[in-house]
Amino acid sequence: MLNLNGRIWRGLLVLAVAGLNVLIIAHPTVALEAAGRGLFLWFNSVLPGILPFVIGANVLAALGAVNVLGLLLNPVMKWVFRVGGRGGFALAMGLVSGYPVGAKIVCEMRGRGELGKTEAQRLLGFANNGGPLFILGAVAAGMFGSVVLGYLLLATHYLGAIVIGLVMRLYGKRKGDGAEAGQTPIITMQPRGAFGQILGKAVSNAMETLLLVGGFIVLFSVVSALLNQVGLFGILADFVPMDGDYAPAVLTGIVEMTGGLGALSEFGINGAIGALAAFLLGFGGLSIMFQSLSFIGKTDLSSGIYILCKLGHGALSAFITWMVYPLFTKSIEESVAIAVFAPTPTRVLASSATHFALVVVGLVVLCLAILTFRTLRRDQG
Repeated sequence: MLNLNGRIWRGLLVLAVAGLNVLIIAHPTVALEAAGRGLFLWFNSVLPGILPFVIGANVLAALGAVNVLGLLLNPVMKWVFRVGGRGGFALAMGLVSGYPVGAKIVCEMRGRGELGKTEAQRLLGFANNGGPLFILGAVAAGMFGSVVLGYLLLATHYLGAIVIGLVMRLYGKRKGDGAEAGQTPIITMQPRGAFGQILGKAVSNAMETLLLVGGFIVLFSVVSALLNQVGLFGILADFVPMDGDYAPAVLTGIVEMTGGLGALSEFGINGAIGALAAFLLGFGGLSIMFQSLSFIGKTDLSSGIYILCKLGHGALSAFITWMVYPLFTKSIEESVAIAVFAPTPTRVLASSATHFALVVVGLVVLCLAILTFRTLRRDQG
């Protein structure tokens, strides 16, 4: 029976891929334009926005900074999320850098044995999130033209992730395997090789990761455009329990998040659109989902639990946005009016997002430096 089910799924996958190739041949112009949009998005937003963070995370991990940060965050991570302090590194990078860096770091730490299976599964559920550069810059300023909406979406996005983290405390209440949640890390600052070698490997690994991400973005941009071209989204929209005008945009976003957010922005801004945008940001779409699954597949972690967490994240963020949106309606309307006359709203929002990210990174670096200095002085004494 198991073999039969496997053959059925394999057969369906073959048919789906073959159908995609047929659609590409039947609609080459649509596929080419969609691939170009996906490549443009990757080259102009994803690559410059994520690459420095991935390189920095790789260098910090190789220098042993994860253990130092783990000692600093161990009490908080243990008490709040029932995860060891090392997980704080993955959470911080996942909040600041954006998809799919959080999933990548968690899976790599699990592969190196720095996280137990139970705590890695908990952490994976809430450490992989959209970054402030994308939410404030590309989405808020570039698509919706509202400063206030951007910060509202960012706040509800992070709050949804924290709630999922609290819920995941209940996962695996029995004794974990390997490293126990909250285990105090051993302080080691011995680098894994010479710095030149570390930096070279960090850049190589980062480029490999970003090329993988770019491939997924282009692929799902093409898939989304072709499904819309043949009218599938229009057919499915009749079965979606929401405003018929919004349904095709949401279905587009479920396949490829950025395209769906752009389609939603064409309807203007209201509570429903804000909630739907929050859902897409929390869930991430199939493109980001498969980017993350490509890392999860190399570990012993459950993909199904991760998918449920992202669905929950999207639903929670949407609900919170829907509830609090009326409190910010006037401010959002005023920010949209200002954006109409502002010469460079995207540049302003991107700058504020950059400042936010730099402040977070700066605080982390400062804490690491202080703790490292104190550790070295204690060792010398």
